[in-house]
Amino acid sequence: MYLKKELGKNIQKYRKLNKITQEKLAETIGVEVNSISSIETGKYFPSPENLMKISEALKISLSELFSFKEYSCQDYINEIQKNLTYINNDKTKLSAIDGFIKQILK
Repeated sequence: MYLKKELGKNIQKYRKLNKITQEKLAETIGVEVNSISSIETGKYFPSPENLMKISEALKISLSELFSFKEYSCQDYINEIQKNLTYINNDKTKLSAIDGFIKQILK
């Protein structure tokens, strides 16, 4: 039961971060809307095929879907700083990240 509920929470979290409705996600992966609702509430576990489709639609890896660690604010800051070191010379990506941050701060 724990796995289904935590997976459902993650799917819902990443779906909302991507500003995708349950209807749109359902359409994208080829299931009924009530299936997405049941998955997000932990009532049902998606098939392996649908798990792959969900991760692709949400632009995240399967491992991220199954990562249930509770992060503190400092954990997020550290993770962001670590990821920024990988692109510190890529003006295009840095500009995109800057734009994204400005957008969510509005």
